[in-house]
Amino acid sequence: MTVLRLRKEWKSVIVWLLLPILFTIIIIKGLDGFQQESKVPIALIVEDDSVLANELARVISKVEWLSVRRMETDEALYRLNRHELDSVFVIREGYADQIRLNKRNRLIEAYSSNRSFAYPAVSEMVMSLAQQDSARSKAAYVIRQMFHDYEMDSQWDYEQIIKASIEKQRSESLLQTSFAFGEGTRTKQQPSPLLNVWGIWALFAIISAFFIFDWMMKESRPAMKVRWLYSSMSFQVYSIRLLVLYTGLTLIADGLAYLFFAQFLGVGWKVRFAVSLLVFRATLNLFAFLLAIVFEHQLLYYVTGIAVSLLLTIAGGGIIPVERLTGKWPWIESLSPVGSLMTQSIPLLWMVLLAALLAGWIWKGGKRIA
Repeated sequence: MTVLRLRKEWKSVIVWLLLPILFTIIIIKGLDGFQQESKVPIALIVEDDSVLANELARVISKVEWLSVRRMETDEALYRLNRHELDSVFVIREGYADQIRLNKRNRLIEAYSSNRSFAYPAVSEMVMSLAQQDSARSKAAYVIRQMFHDYEMDSQWDYEQIIKASIEKQRSESLLQTSFAFGEGTRTKQQPSPLLNVWGIWALFAIISAFFIFDWMMKESRPAMKVRWLYSSMSFQVYSIRLLVLYTGLTLIADGLAYLFFAQFLGVGWKVRFAVSLLVFRATLNLFAFLLAIVFEHQLLYYVTGIAVSLLLTIAGGGIIPVERLTGKWPWIESLSPVGSLMTQSIPLLWMVLLAALLAGWIWKGGKRIA
């Protein structure tokens, strides 16, 4: 009988299995395209081939809200006149020498047009980055004085100090803070992406689970359960078999999601997350299975399922980051299995509660949960 139901509904099942993957890729790709279009287009010309100039160009290119294009000066100015660029910046030849001589004037040439709305902010940012190079140079000469005081002038190397300063800044972000409580380990705060791939996927996965397990709501109706009086298989056994079957299918779909996200969205593979994903899926399916038993009306079930999906995803930090709240109140993480998925942990509270409800349902003889 389990196979007969699957043969009857296989088309809709496949659709609901694949929709979370498809919607997640569309949303993330669409957001990436929107972010690229919303970036400020500027041209960067590097005439100086020094370590400082190349590092400055690298840092400018890393700014998230800038679309930095490397081209020749003539082409850049032509595009600026056509308003294809917001502004043009030229790191002039001799930039490193000027920094070393502590000359700050005309280090970088900047060009703008009457439509360069972002020019003030961009130029201020570029100038502040150039000031960092000036500070590096000053620090190198302070170190030189220290070497001189200890009669070690021959060991002082300006280029080596500058390179060491750059490597130190690359390896340790000055905008991140480490916290320690008592003798505990330090925790480095990592920036959160605008949208989490698995958070978006979790929202659609929860919604699809409710639609996949709507068969349980239909089968739990008194009019449908009469037929089990004349069957050799009990309703509980039939339901558990279907639960296992659909869980296996959803796990296969989750594996496909992992592969597609790695291929198209650059999501990395982690064994710990894979285990957390497996537990999340088992918890989600059991929750949808038990919730479907409660409802008699199809429309009310679907509306409730969508509302619960949004609530669990938001509470678990799938859409809006909740790191600050969980840092202050750790129990918030246990409110939603999505939170456990985001933190790669096991939702023990949910598993124990759902297992108890399932055992109670079986003990009551498969009667509708009231």
